[in-house]
Amino acid sequence: MSDDSPASPSPECLKALNEKHPAASSTLSDLPAPQPTEHCLSVDENEIRRAALSFPAGSAGGHDGVRPQHIRDLLMCREAGADSLSALTDFTNLVIAGCCPEAVAQFSLVDASWLSIRNLEASVQCH
Repeated sequence: MSDDSPASPSPECLKALNEKHPAASSTLSDLPAPQPTEHCLSVDENEIRRAALSFPAGSAGGHDGVRPQHIRDLLMCREAGADSLSALTDFTNLVIAGCCPEAVAQFSLVDASWLSIRNLEASVQCH
């Protein structure tokens, strides 16, 4: 059992986290625009199904609250599973091609829930 506890939000905690995790050295706007005529990687429905079903039971979701189990349930649904798999595959290929719709691009697609923990040595860690 651990004696670690959640860190209280404070300027000191934020400073410690920023020191451990500095800002990125570049922004996404530095990336070149995708060329629609270039051939790029794509995935098929079998790859998407295999990836979506590979998450261990109880895997955490992102800030949007969608957990891998939600995706699994949707894909396994008798009525909508095939259409959901097709839509997820199409969307994934759109993102891979660098053509993510603006309405979606404003949100982080790679997301995780973070909790700052203060351990016995009083240092701050992210989990």
